Amino acid sequence: MQQLKGSCSSIGASRMKNECMSFRDNCGQRSVEGSCMGSLQKLKREHAILRQKLESYFQLLRQVGPAGAATRPAM
Repeated sequence: MQQLKGSCSSIGASRMKNECMSFRDNCGQRSVEGSCMGSLQKLKREHAILRQKLESYFQLLRQVGPAGAATRPAM
């Protein structure tokens, strides 16, 4: 969980990072039936949202094409 939290932090996914911390803290309390399972569900929802946003972002990048393909206008 620590590695996922760090990865989320490095790409600016603060909501996902916060859910990782919450999940780690809740499961550290050994309350598997209560707060740990609820926190896991929140983490899964946040992951799905982040994944959808990243897929949209990468789709736009593919549409634009490679950065080296851009050309200067003729003068």
